[in-house]
Amino acid sequence: MNTINEQSASVAISSSTSLNSVGKGQSTKAKILDVALVIIGGLIAVSGVLAFVMGSGCTIFFALGIAALVLGSICLGAGLSRIMCRPSYAKLEAQNISTRQQLRSLSEDKDALTSVVLINKHFLQELVKEVQALESKAIEIEADCLAKLEKNEKELLADVRLVLSSYTRRLEDAEQGKAALESSLNHSNTSARTSS
Repeated sequence: MNTINEQSASVAISSSTSLNSVGKGQSTKAKILDVALVIIGGLIAVSGVLAFVMGSGCTIFFALGIAALVLGSICLGAGLSRIMCRPSYAKLEAQNISTRQQLRSLSEDKDALTSVVLINKHFLQELVKEVQALESKAIEIEADCLAKLEKNEKELLADVRLVLSSYTRRLEDAEQGKAALESSLNHSNTSARTSS
């Protein structure tokens, strides 16, 4: 971001410098042309007056004098009007240059903001992808944990059933042994009574 701002600032400075140099050169040339136009217009007007005065008896000189006077007056008026309007024109030109610089700066800022928006958009897309990957991984881990828990429950139930069946067999064996012992005792008691 700092690099973009530095580049835009350098471009703005170089462009403003070139515009100022071009504007100064054009202003100097325009001033010279205006002064030359005033001088030429004055000379033509003076020559027209001289021709009008000196050739008053000749129609050709009279017409040339009037034409030169009119042409000189036009050139003189144009030069003077340009010289008088030069400050306001220079002010407008400076405002135009300033407006161009502002527009160029705004365009550069817009380009910088556009690049930042694109970078942020790319970053958000990568972040969304990472979140989706984490969600899918969490779902896989949850499914794996549930499968392991179900497997452990089945194994535990099988172990409990095995232990219960073992205890049941032992109880049955104990009851059978008890019954056999009671039968043996009853038989021995019966034999003892018979012998006595």
